[in-house]
Amino acid sequence: ARAGTRRGSTRLMSKLEVFSGVLSNDPARNPDFYNWNRVKLRYCDGGSFAGDSEFRNGSSVIYMRGQRIWDAIIADLLTKGLAKAEKVLLSGCSAGGLATFFHCDNLGELLGGVATVKCMSDAGFFLDVDDISGNNSIRPFFSSLVALQGAEKNLNKDCLNSTLDPYLCFFPQYALQNIKTPYFILNSAYDVYQGSLESL
Repeated sequence: ARAGTRRGSTRLMSKLEVFSGVLSNDPARNPDFYNWNRVKLRYCDGGSFAGDSEFRNGSSVIYMRGQRIWDAIIADLLTKGLAKAEKVLLSGCSAGGLATFFHCDNLGELLGGVATVKCMSDAGFFLDVDDISGNNSIRPFFSSLVALQGAEKNLNKDCLNSTLDPYLCFFPQYALQNIKTPYFILNSAYDVYQGSLESL
């Protein structure tokens, strides 16, 4: 469903992106980071930059290449100054916030321990819990997403070694205990997406 939308193809994204919030260059609105170099990775893979697979359905082929996209962007940024950074904050919102759990330690490793790296997830702490009907609606969703996207091979190895169900490592509550980089979490008790899951 997303393949033909701005969330599934860079060809359909707007040409201009407005920086706001933690990316804003206005010191009144963003006093801590307004003068930092800022990069926004546009979301288009449907798997929080963790997938690497192809899906064939008759004559159609959909490529889930989130991990390759992440690797290519970071490699490009390293040549453009990221390798010389002293402080780095990896942050994201919703699915982007979920992606920070998968790439936080890796970014620190790529920077060779020279930079101070910290990570922050904004509305990306998706919970493995039963909804108000007593069913766990998100567990089968994440299970099928990990399988379709081929994401298992890109999830936290320590987490994978601690469970028989690899898709559980797509949930931040299980992945977080294996992350070594300092981590900040911002999540609303009334998250719109997770609230809608609870009402299914």
